[in-house]
Amino acid sequence: MPQKRQHSLLVCSVLGASLLAGGSIPAHAAESHGETDVGELISIAEGEAPAVTYARVQQRAEEIHARTAADKKCTGVWKHSVANVDWDRTSAGTVRWNFKLTARTRAKLGPAVTVSMPNAWVNNHAINAPYGPHPRASTYNFHGSMKKYNRKGSSTKHTIRTKNKITFYWLIKSHSNPRAGATRYITCQVPPKGSR
Repeated sequence: MPQKRQHSLLVCSVLGASLLAGGSIPAHAAESHGETDVGELISIAEGEAPAVTYARVQQRAEEIHARTAADKKCTGVWKHSVANVDWDRTSAGTVRWNFKLTARTRAKLGPAVTVSMPNAWVNNHAINAPYGPHPRASTYNFHGSMKKYNRKGSSTKHTIRTKNKITFYWLIKSHSNPRAGATRYITCQVPPKGSR
């Protein structure tokens, strides 16, 4: 195993162990509605660098993705105490979502947040996430769509297909309280074109 990879694994292992020991993952674990639909409020340690926060939540996202089957279609509203996600697929094949924070999450995170999607997968391949950071009012409808995607490290364009397994992971960070945030993970199966 190359030295750089060993170092990365060691850093992730040490980081994961220290966060678990310190109680930093998650400060308040929210309910889980099955493994396909997870979210939680999190605490960000005082002075924690954004790269450390992203590494911490990326590890959690990878663990959830690896153990989750796509046994539910990406259609309709997926309700959760962190955020509700409304899915559909156009007749042209584009998967679309509307992501709205709940009143509970808005109360915890304040009037302004940044929502990003640091991690996403299609058929167990990490992809370049289809949603960049959006700093907005916490009442905003954070919406997006995806029809084509690139696997990480590749310039080849792939097209979303019916029955693909997708996992999206959103990270929400408060503007008024830099130590407050939330996460939302969904794994689902791409429905037939024109599904709502």
